[in-house]
Amino acid sequence: MKKGYYIILLRVLAPVLAIVLSALMSSIVILAIGKSPLQVFYTMFKFSLSRLDSVAIMLYNATPLIFSGLAVSIGFRMGLFNIGVEGQYLIGAFLAALAGFSIKGLPAVIHLPLVILCGALGGMLWSFIPIFLKVKRGVHEVISTIMLNYISYSLIHYLIADVFIDKSQKLIQGLGSILARTPKLSPSAMMPKLHGFLGLFGLQLPRHVYLNWLFPLGILTAALVYYLLMYTPFGFELRAVGQNREAARTAGIEPERVYVIGFLLSGALAGLVGLSDLLSYFGYMDMDFPRNYGFDGIAVALIAQNHPLGIIFSAILFGFLKRGAEGIQTLMGVPREMVSILQALMIMSIVVIAKLMNDYIKRLEKKEEMMVCSSENSSPPA
Repeated sequence: MKKGYYIILLRVLAPVLAIVLSALMSSIVILAIGKSPLQVFYTMFKFSLSRLDSVAIMLYNATPLIFSGLAVSIGFRMGLFNIGVEGQYLIGAFLAALAGFSIKGLPAVIHLPLVILCGALGGMLWSFIPIFLKVKRGVHEVISTIMLNYISYSLIHYLIADVFIDKSQKLIQGLGSILARTPKLSPSAMMPKLHGFLGLFGLQLPRHVYLNWLFPLGILTAALVYYLLMYTPFGFELRAVGQNREAARTAGIEPERVYVIGFLLSGALAGLVGLSDLLSYFGYMDMDFPRNYGFDGIAVALIAQNHPLGIIFSAILFGFLKRGAEGIQTLMGVPREMVSILQALMIMSIVVIAKLMNDYIKRLEKKEEMMVCSSENSSPPA
């Protein structure tokens, strides 16, 4: 096997070994609560994969994680930690909701793309603050993005509960207060489900499944991000800055410019995270809008080692775990926290194994370089 293919194989094996290792460690925890690991894993697979609607729910769960993982990976690729995806996607979702319920009379072919664009714009605007502080004032992006997450929570609560609250809602029975949410989005702003398209192939999904066109859009986005990173001049600059900032500067690349563009791109992707729930399931934004997609995206990116195409499979894996958690909780009485433990073990395993594997690959590459240099020095002069 050629050296290059061997190294690629090692990189592919790293997340696989991490999943196997985390499953083995999780088995110990499962045994500790008096359950059979084989029965638990079998139930997760059967519940998640035995029915078409369950598979569709799993893919629906994976949709926001694809965008979240891509947003995080862009930052990682250039050596920055965008921990603010959580706040960025909430701001993006709110601006998308605002465009969805405030604009009337537009056809869906115009209104829906406009809503999606507003979501990306919201995430981009919220990501501009930390990268501006980073480039102009040297403020570490981890600190600023974490603080901005809390600001976004409070800001969203204020906007929903006070400024844009839907006052037409009836009083919640027994509580004497109205449901704090935005007005419902116009039908032209809603994302169509995949039911009609899948029906052309004889695949019938029930109405309670909300798999929509944002899932294939996420796959397309991952492919475009891969192309951007690997086959464009800016992608080369971004990877170069991530590998060695000062070496990139010596080569004529301006790291600050790359940071700004890359972080804004990361924020734009983050702004798309909440749209699957907003435009398909809820149709409005309320105080209990889904959280933690931003933090889950960090785990998704780590499992995929920041590879855009690997993020698709990593997100589907997390979608499977979430769906499987419902199965083992319902059918076996296993706490949902078990899946959180499994996810944590997967993250720790991939970090450790990736570190060991990368060190091994570097030793192989260094050894190969030494052999090439040795052969060149030993060859007789022409």
